[in-house]
Amino acid sequence: MNGSINDVFEPIVQSLTKILFWDPFAAVGFHFGAPVPFIVVWLIAGAIFFTFYLKFINFRGLKHGVDLALGRYTKHAGKGETSHFQAVSTALSSTVGLGNIAGVAVAISMGGPGATFWLIIAGLLGMSSKFAECTLGVKYRKMSPEGVVSGGPMYYLRDGLKERGLPKLGLFLAYSFAIIVAFATFGIGNMFQSN
Repeated sequence: MNGSINDVFEPIVQSLTKILFWDPFAAVGFHFGAPVPFIVVWLIAGAIFFTFYLKFINFRGLKHGVDLALGRYTKHAGKGETSHFQAVSTALSSTVGLGNIAGVAVAISMGGPGATFWLIIAGLLGMSSKFAECTLGVKYRKMSPEGVVSGGPMYYLRDGLKERGLPKLGLFLAYSFAIIVAFATFGIGNMFQSN
């Protein structure tokens, strides 16, 4: 059974590896002593872009974010299914296990204690990307007549790109994201943590 599953997914993974993990610096003749995968360059570029574009919201908005999570700005019960604290708890519960425990352990075991410095830098820059993602998620969320909230990347890819005059690209990216995430849930979360 395990062999047949591996036979199905191995060619797909190998194809994606060639795209996402190729070293653009090595391709042009620069070598840093370790490969720098394209996906890392792309994530860092996005994080730096959002940090400057949003005027360092990752530092400016820290106190305000804590105040929001603690409910200091809530004057009455608004629409929605969760409180501020429940939203933060849910976000942390899905992040802390894989990213902050297993990910840190793997990074330090592979890169040594110096990896901690880069994890902190990535976390600080990543706050701007997360802010942009969450803002888009809230902006493009939908609420059903029953009061159920639906949102996320599928919605802001579809609706946001439609507003920009790219409805077909938005639909393609939204469906692609949904399908990829559905398959990724098998390997990224449960398999990684259990191993």
